[in-house]
Amino acid sequence: MQRPPHGRAKVGRAVGKARLPAEDVTSLIRAESPEPPPVFVDPSGARRRRLRWATYAAGLLLVLVLAAVWVSQLTGPAAPPARPSCSAGACTR
Repeated sequence: MQRPPHGRAKVGRAVGKARLPAEDVTSLIRAESPEPPPVFVDPSGARRRRLRWATYAAGLLLVLVLAAVWVSQLTGPAAPPARPSCSAGACTR
């Protein structure tokens, strides 16, 4: 018996086509029963458009808040308030 060279296996011809496991009929899930129609149907697409724009608005708001935090970090530390100078009992600023 002659062995094939290392790393080169001989593969025979495939005969037929195997069914996908998702298409197999099992005893737990019966394929004969029709599925009920979907509950939330929006054929016009209006709900999706509104949701997309609301998501864009929320994302823009978050980007603006993050930009404000970033700019506040770059501007440097805040200066403390001026201390009043008191001389001879009279305090002035």
